[in-house]
Amino acid sequence: MNFSEKYDKYSAMIYRVCVVRLGSKHDAEDVVQNVFIKLYYKAPNFATDEEEKAWLIRVALNACKDSLKAFWNKKTVSLEEAANLSSAEMEDVERLIDIFNLPPKYRTVLQLFYYEGYSVKEIAKIMKISEKTVTSQLCRARKRLKIEMEVGEYAGA
Repeated sequence: MNFSEKYDKYSAMIYRVCVVRLGSKHDAEDVVQNVFIKLYYKAPNFATDEEEKAWLIRVALNACKDSLKAFWNKKTVSLEEAANLSSAEMEDVERLIDIFNLPPKYRTVLQLFYYEGYSVKEIAKIMKISEKTVTSQLCRARKRLKIEMEVGEYAGA
């Protein structure tokens, strides 16, 4: 498979991982570019597609951590972006705000488990943490997300 085919196959998934981790589509786009630059120049030979996918996720998570540490990283939205949101999009944004209020480690396990379909064992391998840690992070993330959503509903009522 050539580089272009790999990009087409994995870019959307890597983008989703980065958006969930960073909370910014622009920052996520930058990280996706960096991940694929690393794939092009530094990727080892992979035995399977799953091995390559796991490597890409690991590189993306590390790049997201680096991006979050950067001094220019600010959690802001431009006035133009905020003004252009429809009411349906605002509801989606409110749900995303609930998710983005969670710590990044919780957002990541939720995204890998529910949206990417990875098992606890696979997430543990990708994130280089124990299965027990993944399980507890999922449990804590669900509890905190429920609280965030309840608080949001209460505030909106």
